[in-house]
Amino acid sequence: MDHLIATPSLGFSEAVNKAASNILKFEGRSRQSEYWWTMVIVYLVSIALTPLAGFVLSLLTIPLTFRRLHDTGRSGWWWGGSAILQAIAIVLFIYDITMAYLNADNIHGYGDEIMWAFLLKYTVLSVLIIIYKIVLLVLYCIDSEPYENDYGESIKYIIQEDNQ
Repeated sequence: MDHLIATPSLGFSEAVNKAASNILKFEGRSRQSEYWWTMVIVYLVSIALTPLAGFVLSLLTIPLTFRRLHDTGRSGWWWGGSAILQAIAIVLFIYDITMAYLNADNIHGYGDEIMWAFLLKYTVLSVLIIIYKIVLLVLYCIDSEPYENDYGESIKYIIQEDNQ
């Protein structure tokens, strides 16, 4: 009978170096420690420097996020759902603001109804985005699949064969 042995978590420098060396690699798997240590760096940089620097760094973590999802046996495109919802919200917001500006003379007397519709639309979109991000957070926290999956061999677990 075979036994699974979990290898130790990666330390800070090892995890960040591994993430940096695979910065543009979408295929394969990434361990939790590699993902979370790198995300700590991204958040600290975005707080310490500027939101723009954090945004650029978060774009560079997209392949790492794909590999983290792969490690749990899921497609990296789960990340895409959040990006799509946010893009829809931004496009709708720009459209609504533009239409309100262009039709400012025609909407007098409808201000309250338009404001409530606007608020309802963006509240629903915000709640959907938050729920989806919570689902993603749970997926990022799930332990590695112990055996080989569609995305490669386990990088956390080693199969030890019993010699009897």
